[in-house]
Amino acid sequence: MDSWLAPVYKTALTYLQGQIIEADAAPVYTTHLSGAEKAVFLRGAEVFNREGHCITCHQSDGKGLPAAQFPPLAGSEWVTGPEERLIKLTLHGLSGPIEVKGEKFPGVVPMTPFKMLSDQEVAEVLSFVRNTFGNKAPVVTAETVKRVRAATQSQKRFYTPAELRKAYPQ
Repeated sequence: MDSWLAPVYKTALTYLQGQIIEADAAPVYTTHLSGAEKAVFLRGAEVFNREGHCITCHQSDGKGLPAAQFPPLAGSEWVTGPEERLIKLTLHGLSGPIEVKGEKFPGVVPMTPFKMLSDQEVAEVLSFVRNTFGNKAPVVTAETVKRVRAATQSQKRFYTPAELRKAYPQ
């Protein structure tokens, strides 16, 4: 049995035997932030960990799921680079081939757009990912998210990595 099927098999067997399955412990995240910025970080961790949000593809360790072609956030230049670029791809999604930390991902499965989050929630979750998993970058403010959201309100499709790289060369 491979490493992907083993946990599923164990869970099914446990249920069939009438045993209780204990929930996984909540991830513990560390950061260099303090004070009000740490409070933003902690609220961002809650957004990150919501079902169907960031943790689903990028995982609790920020290393992504390379076998499923979901890139890492840990050490990613896309996370610690220009905040406006990160805000745009978070609000409107991302589709297409992308290179992260020198590794190429085909981008067949697009990143979900998260327009439904409030400006505050986007700022919090982006501040979180920019300051955990070994990343260090300035926190994102709700005011910046609001400005970028207003400036990109006509964006009706996913961004592509190529167009964001062109707009924000590093």
